[in-house]
Amino acid sequence: MKLLTMTLEHRAYSEEEAKEYIEAFRGEAKAKGYTVKSAGWTRKVMTKNKVEVAEAWVTKCVAVYDKVWDEGEGEKVNG
Repeated sequence: MKLLTMTLEHRAYSEEEAKEYIEAFRGEAKAKGYTVKSAGWTRKVMTKNKVEVAEAWVTKCVAVYDKVWDEGEGEKVNG
């Protein structure tokens, strides 16, 4: 079995922390053997009685490690 893609979601406690995580994810791609399909963050807000009481940033990064088919797989074999 081989790993094709991996989606990672983390909670950051600040926008800066979310940005730093995404930069590190992109920077580590070649060394860790993946390409970056997507990387981003979303700000989440908790409200009570229409007042913001908490916030968080959720990062979502998708790493692509391999393709389903290996190169040359499925080509017609001529004998």
